[in-house]
Amino acid sequence: MCASVSYPGKLVFVAFLLAASAISADVDPAHKPHSRQPRGLGFFHKIAHIGSLLYQQYNDTTYTLKNVYDLLSNEFTDTFTTTTPDPRTTSTTPDPTTSTTPKYRISRAELGRILNRNYRGLQKLFRLEWNDAWNQTKYNIDDYKRELKNGAFPPRNRTAAGPIDVNLTVEVNADLKKP
Repeated sequence: MCASVSYPGKLVFVAFLLAASAISADVDPAHKPHSRQPRGLGFFHKIAHIGSLLYQQYNDTTYTLKNVYDLLSNEFTDTFTTTTPDPRTTSTTPDPTTSTTPKYRISRAELGRILNRNYRGLQKLFRLEWNDAWNQTKYNIDDYKRELKNGAFPPRNRTAAGPIDVNLTVEVNADLKKP
């Protein structure tokens, strides 16, 4: 027996789809009914959409800031020691009760000292660069004035042998007609 006979519902469905596609292919596009173009979003719908985008942005920002704060608060110790043991050095007598070494964590005070040192270094670098730029300004202004003067009033061309004497006179013969 044929496989299509055991599923007569599928056979009818396939025949229906083929007939519908043949009918829609025969319709002339000029005789198709006109459909309205979908309208754009209205003013209030746009406002509501912008509001939802702002709300989502606010939620994402607060969630991200909370995660960053939690991450930072878990990475530092609250002990305010002046020195922190170096994780690269190993103790000579290992403790048999612990199987792993604890994670190296710096204290908040140590982080503050590091950031303060970096900040002072950046301030010093900024002052050096600022003073250098300020000192170079007067030389740059002098160079600019000299180039402007040479551009407006170029100096005479001189060669190694001395100035060149060239007769640049032009004789013009023009006959004027009297009216």
